[in-house]
Amino acid sequence: MDRRDGSAGRAGHDGCGAIPAEDVIREFDRLLGQDRSREAEEFLYGWLKKAGEMADWRGELTLQNELMGFHRSSGKEALGLQAVREGIRLIQDHGMEETLTAGTTFLNAATTLKAFGRAEEAIPWYERAEKLYNRLLGEGDYRFAGLCNNLALAWADLGQLERANLYYRRALEVLKGLPGSAMEQAVTWTNLACLEERRQADPDIREERIGFCLDRAMEYLDDPAAERDGYYAFTCRKCAPTFGYFGRFLAKRELEERAEEIYRRNAHEGT
Repeated sequence: MDRRDGSAGRAGHDGCGAIPAEDVIREFDRLLGQDRSREAEEFLYGWLKKAGEMADWRGELTLQNELMGFHRSSGKEALGLQAVREGIRLIQDHGMEETLTAGTTFLNAATTLKAFGRAEEAIPWYERAEKLYNRLLGEGDYRFAGLCNNLALAWADLGQLERANLYYRRALEVLKGLPGSAMEQAVTWTNLACLEERRQADPDIREERIGFCLDRAMEYLDDPAAERDGYYAFTCRKCAPTFGYFGRFLAKRELEERAEEIYRRNAHEGT
């Protein structure tokens, strides 16, 4: 599961009366890395039930954050929106609205709302997350990149193309200073290609800008230093349709094959 975009929060803790949150998420990630989404979903809901039975609200919050991200990928709108409601409720019920955990939860909630076509509803939650991040995080923290990237997508959905471009550029500025951020940069450049299609009226300039963005994205996807793990496979799958949309069918197929190879390898290693 993609969690290095700043949209996944870990509010849980281990100990008496608490689920082993880090172990649960580690196993969840392992299942996703083997492309076993159905089993991963059942596993996470099983632990969510246990957290509720133990009155471990922090553990519940951690898992609701994970479920928001998971259902953005699964496309299960009702379950995704349920996770949004529960995550926000837990923050409010326990007086955590001014914490970094709240910022991460609000970002997750907003991104899930946006993913299900509710960009206008998402903006206030993005803005609350942005205020908390500005106050509580140091300049250049990697979480700003995820916030800016997701805010850009929301503004683009609402037709605010220049504002979207500004947030994408902010995301790239943050990512430039972060080691190991090749996948995040690939996603950002892929998103920018889609934005340039809408921003540029001149067809020649449009084609040039789109080509530049896709070339940059592919450079990061080809980065030999990028670890070929489940996150790499997830990113390849995420970017591949955009390459196909713009007529780069060989690149699309190559990215899909890279993802499949990694998932097959991970599944074999897990047996």
